[in-house]
Amino acid sequence: MLRSRDMGRAIAVRRWTNTALECYKRGCVCEGCFYTDFFNGTPQKCQMKASVLELVRVLGKPNVEIQQVLAD
Repeated sequence: MLRSRDMGRAIAVRRWTNTALECYKRGCVCEGCFYTDFFNGTPQKCQMKASVLELVRVLGKPNVEIQQVLAD
């Protein structure tokens, strides 16, 4: 099943990968992510957020714990 996202190209989602789970647990915040350095200096952008959004839409939320940050 191909879907188009505002963020990028059409993607096909089938399952939650480890990388997608890590992105989901981070709240799709790119700052500090390994892939930020990987794409730094290239014209391409990471499409993982689009993949995670599509995975949640098609397959639902994964069964993982999300770390919560409590401010003082």
